[in-house]
Amino acid sequence: MVPRVSVIVPTWNHKEMLGDCLYSLETQTYDAMEIVVVDDGSTDGTAEFVHLYFPGVRVIRQEKNRGFCAAVNAGIRSAATEYIILLNNDMTVHSKFVAWLVSAADSSNAALFAPLVLFRDDLTYIYCAGDMQLRNGRPESIGYRSFESGFQEPDEIFGVSAGAALYRREVFEQVGLFDERFHAYFEDSDFNFRARLAGFTAKFVRAALAYHVGSASLEGRTWWRSRQCYRNHALLVLKNFPLPVLIRNAPGILMERFNQTSRLLSSARAEFGLARALCILMKTWLSMMTAIPHCLAERRRIQRSRKISIPELNRLLDMAEEP
Repeated sequence: MVPRVSVIVPTWNHKEMLGDCLYSLETQTYDAMEIVVVDDGSTDGTAEFVHLYFPGVRVIRQEKNRGFCAAVNAGIRSAATEYIILLNNDMTVHSKFVAWLVSAADSSNAALFAPLVLFRDDLTYIYCAGDMQLRNGRPESIGYRSFESGFQEPDEIFGVSAGAALYRREVFEQVGLFDERFHAYFEDSDFNFRARLAGFTAKFVRAALAYHVGSASLEGRTWWRSRQCYRNHALLVLKNFPLPVLIRNAPGILMERFNQTSRLLSSARAEFGLARALCILMKTWLSMMTAIPHCLAERRRIQRSRKISIPELNRLLDMAEEP
């Protein structure tokens, strides 16, 4: 059977957790799919593990760890299917996960589809039900730590989390791939924003269930997460906010920059002390500054091809602030 769906799983070590993910994919009720593991420079024998225990899975090996964006981009480039599902290695999925997502895509004009992701250790709580974009430039997971039983399904979502989502191939062909300068964190929010600006929409699919364990590949690196968020928040805003939207929301964006700086200093100081924390902040700022020329070039391209109106974009951003 010719596959209609490529399920791409980026991974860096943690082969046992990956095994749980792949087993849940191999027991899907939907048959017209392929599974692709992108081994992002693992040192624990991940590729050999997959070849031995999951011989039907296609493996793409990267010689060194290049980060989430580069890994999923390699998988996307290798796929020739109508639909592409991205799934983190710390996820397992319901047996009808793919079937429900494909059914939703077949019956909708949307381009991005978000499943309902629950905490695997406590299925009464939601991890993510799609993404919203705040006016201050910070993304937010819908429903995070809400009770699943009383959760009111959102009428509209801004975008999806790349940890578990289905995309139409055409959105990558028109918008491009994930920006590898983001490396990790906010990379899916940047993609969501670019897709929205290009006129694509997103849909939440409650019946498609995934189960989240945790950030296995980044466990214990709070300061690094704060560093990435500090850096990538600025890049996301610079690339994607049209000038009228940027001016309208400047006070909130500046306050979020202050909050991101405080979080980075606090987390780095707790682990390394004040002197090294200040050094990390400076290096992160320099890394951000070196990415700005690329972001400005991307901004010109993105804004020239924008299809969504400023009032409509303001509506989408305001939607995330509603109680």
